[in-house]
Amino acid sequence: MPRLVDHDQRRAELAEAAIRVILREGLAGVTVRGVAAEAGWSTGSLRHYFANQYELQAYVVQATTDTLRRRVLPRVQRPRTQGSMVDQIASIMAEMLPLDDERREEYALWSAIVEWERQHPPEGGSATWNDQRALHRQCIAALRGHEPARELDQAMLPHRDAQVELWAAILHTFVDGLASQIVNTPGQVSADTAAQLLRSLLEAVPRARPDQHAQRPSPRTSE
Repeated sequence: MPRLVDHDQRRAELAEAAIRVILREGLAGVTVRGVAAEAGWSTGSLRHYFANQYELQAYVVQATTDTLRRRVLPRVQRPRTQGSMVDQIASIMAEMLPLDDERREEYALWSAIVEWERQHPPEGGSATWNDQRALHRQCIAALRGHEPARELDQAMLPHRDAQVELWAAILHTFVDGLASQIVNTPGQVSADTAAQLLRSLLEAVPRARPDQHAQRPSPRTSE
């Protein structure tokens, strides 16, 4: 009898091969020929799953996004009870910085997703950017003394405290810039320096006054 083919498993194998290509060559290396060679397949076999490079890259970008979520979210979401609130938030933000081999790989994968989204702007904006902004929003809200969002959908929305939105944008921009410096100017920003800079920013976040906890949503929430 002919051997049954597990198509989901084969697609997973292709995604793993494509991720290895991204880490070595970037998104430009994710071609039908290049991924087929990495996976040990013929180009004809690969075209059974993907008719062209666009379909292949779109699948790989989604698989890469899922991979990043599986790798990063457990580290970000692990319970933190030691130290001050600044200490706890700093340890969460450090997970977004490429300070070791694992996180440098994650940064390379994230960069590939950004490149794809630049070439093919997604409807509704970048899912990866929105995920990251929600994380920064939650961290700033905690520093400001607000209760955390209980549902993911709530965390994705602008916060009722306009200062949370302002500082979440500042923190998001700061962490992205710091990560870029660590990768693109190696040796200029050490792990200790990155930690000190991050703490300095977090300590500058103003705490909310009691009346701000009941502040109504900003008009920007309807945009």
